[in-house]
Order: sequence, then C-alpha cells, then structure tokens
Amino acid sequence: MFQNPNWIWLEVLVLVLAILFVAAILGTYIYKRIHHMPTGDCACCQANTKKLLKQYRKKYGSH
Repeated sequence: MFQNPNWIWLEVLVLVLAILFVAAILGTYIYKRIHHMPTGDCACCQANTKKLLKQYRKKYGSH
C-alpha cells in the first residue's frame, strides 16, 4: 500500500468508498432500529403482511 506515488489517490478513493459503504449500511440499520422499523428477516415480509391485512379488512370488516 502506498508504494507508488502515482496511485495514492486511487488507494485513498477506494478506502473512502469502502468506509462510506460500511457507514451507510450501519446508518440504515441504526435508523430502522431507532424508528422501530423491522430489520432482518421480518423486513422482507412486512409489506406483504400489511397488504394482506388491508385486503382482509376490506372484505370482512375490521372485527
């Protein structure tokens, strides 16, 4: 690392992009946890569940 002065800018750019990528993933996770949004396995099926419940309540009422 940092052996050729002509490629230092590229190495720094790759390092910054990697740090931003990891920070974005962690930031998204923290945001979801703070706002009580589902994370992990529950996140993918929550939208389907809400849609299914909406259709059920429309057809059978909210009892």
